[in-house]
Amino acid sequence: MRANKVRTAALLLGFGLGAFLEGILMHPVVGTFYIFVWAITVGGVLTLWFAVRGPGPLPSGRMFIAHALIGWGVFNMLEGLASHDLRTEWLVFASGLGFALLGVLLAWLRDEHFIDRRSGLDRRSGSPVR
Repeated sequence: MRANKVRTAALLLGFGLGAFLEGILMHPVVGTFYIFVWAITVGGVLTLWFAVRGPGPLPSGRMFIAHALIGWGVFNMLEGLASHDLRTEWLVFASGLGFALLGVLLAWLRDEHFIDRRSGLDRRSGSPVR
């Protein structure tokens, strides 16, 4: 439950912060759209706040970043479809797809345990030297 709230917060924050960066760097400020984006970002911050304060384990930082990248990529793809002519400005959609795929890759890699993490006591328990 707590991990799902953190993942949701990361998606909302990635979507909102991606929109802010896109709006600040690429476009003049368009009133109501960025008010909506601000509300999404505040929702992400509040969701994260309540998830961190609640009981249960938190997901890793890599998982949080993965979901933030997915949110950022989804925003770029939606904004590319809504505001750009993809025949000439296809790079906007492609960059969003790249962010989303990078996030999915990071989330997938987190499920694979490359290193067996054990505490110091577990590592020493099989040692012949005491």
